[in-house]
Amino acid sequence: MCKKRKIYTMSELNLCFMKMFNSFNKFYFEDKLPKVIITFESGYKKGAFGWIYTKPTWEQSKQSRYNINISSDFLDRDIYAVMGTLLHEMCHLYALENGIKDTSRSGIYHNKKFKEIAESHGLRAFEESNIGWGLTQCTQTTLNFIEENAGITSFEVKKLRPVGKESGEDKPKQSRRKYKCPCCGQMITATKEVSVICGDCFSPDVEPVYMELTES
Repeated sequence: MCKKRKIYTMSELNLCFMKMFNSFNKFYFEDKLPKVIITFESGYKKGAFGWIYTKPTWEQSKQSRYNINISSDFLDRDIYAVMGTLLHEMCHLYALENGIKDTSRSGIYHNKKFKEIAESHGLRAFEESNIGWGLTQCTQTTLNFIEENAGITSFEVKKLRPVGKESGEDKPKQSRRKYKCPCCGQMITATKEVSVICGDCFSPDVEPVYMELTES
């Protein structure tokens, strides 16, 4: 087990995450995932712990690289949760590299293909109505792996989350309506009443399937 320490600088933070990316890659992905650029941008407005851009957005030594982002204002979570986010995004990278469509709704809804990938690469996946199988936790094997390889107790560098008006706490809440497809169960939300066709069930050969209002 490696010696543990706290992370105080951005350069240490970068090195730590690249080390764990390489370690996860070897342990769970047979070292087949391509190298990436890891960044630390704010994600509190999205309510996102992290995300991956679906196309390479960086060039490094004339090689195109995907960008995995870890939310800079959620680094105050415990080390296992933060590294679990990294592994979650690596599962998306695996899907991108293998031509697997694991999400819909602009990457928000995680389908059962993502669940299968996550659960075969060190995570447990849980279903939540608006994001599908997007809630993940580390398995005990992964927790042990992080304990033995990360060498980190906490991150003492993070971006502060704004409070009050800047964080949106004082903004008036919009009423939302949920619509559910009566055939496949696909759900969407809207801020007003709409007439909407289920894209998953729609076919030129059949009548359009309109989603039903389930909750105001």
